[in-house]
Amino acid sequence: MTSTALRERLEEQPFRAFGLRMPDGRLLPVPHPEFLSIEPEEERIAILWKGQGGYWTIDLELVSDLEPLNGSKRRRG
Repeated sequence: MTSTALRERLEEQPFRAFGLRMPDGRLLPVPHPEFLSIEPEEERIAILWKGQGGYWTIDLELVSDLEPLNGSKRRRG
C-alpha cells in the first residue's frame, strides 16, 4: 500500500469507513479520517488509533488491501 493511495482514500468525500487488511488476516478499522496519521517524512509508517484507546503502528508496505466496513459498497483500493 502506498501512502498516496491511502491519503486519497482518506480524502474521499463523502468519507466511508474502511479497514486495512493485514498479512495475518486482521482487518484494522478506520472509522474516520482523524483516526489515522501517516508519518510525514518517509510516509511508510502509520498510526491508527483504536476506538477504545491505544493504537496500532502499521508498516504500510504490509497492508494488502483497503476494504469497506459496515457493508458499504466501495471499490477496493
